[in-house]
Amino acid sequence: MKYPGIHFGLGSVLLGALVLTSCGSQGGTASTPPVPVAITEAVATAGPSVAEQIAEFAARPELQDAESQAILKEYANDPLLLQGLKEAYGLPNEGLNAEALALQAGPAEGLSAQATGKAGYAQSVAWGSISHYFAERRSPNYSGLDWNYDGCSAPKGLGLGYNTFFRNACNVHDFGYRNLPKLRPVAYWPYNKAMTDSAFLRNMRSLCNTKSWYARPGCYAAAQAYYSAVNSAFGWLKWHR
Repeated sequence: MKYPGIHFGLGSVLLGALVLTSCGSQGGTASTPPVPVAITEAVATAGPSVAEQIAEFAARPELQDAESQAILKEYANDPLLLQGLKEAYGLPNEGLNAEALALQAGPAEGLSAQATGKAGYAQSVAWGSISHYFAERRSPNYSGLDWNYDGCSAPKGLGLGYNTFFRNACNVHDFGYRNLPKLRPVAYWPYNKAMTDSAFLRNMRSLCNTKSWYARPGCYAAAQAYYSAVNSAFGWLKWHR
């Protein structure tokens, strides 16, 4: 059937298609709005996720033992584990910031201040190096502090081969747990426990750095497992005893 006065030629159809295409590219449609350039660029430049990066490390020959593989699987999405692995391999990383980790515990404003007197001294020992702990234990500045220790307990059966190796770091950690809950008010506990745990991780890593380059990544992974165990409800049970 013909409509009077209307004639569609091939040229007209092509011209109409070009016009429609041009309009669509400028404004989009209600069902498919145009994506902002900033978003598309961010997607294009986004790097691999934490899990993807840890999976890449898990394929490395230095981490093929069953213990390391179990730890990498258990903490496959942990940014702190990723930072530690990068550090172990000498790759660029943001470093271990004990203060930042402690503040993640969420202490109220003013409850993260360094103590003075006996409590401040106990903090300096609990948050310091292994060598500092042993020096102070030989000649403490204050009496009445609990210097007893009971070694390490492997978390969830992980890191069993490191109980002896990490013992000195565990002893420093024990000092913090045995003294700071008695010397600081309850409101200050979250920050003090978190700082004690962060120092524990730092001291374990310092021990790992005495190992060969081949054994170091597995040691860092084990240190993460120990840290994660105390930075949990289990750790609070040990803190308040």
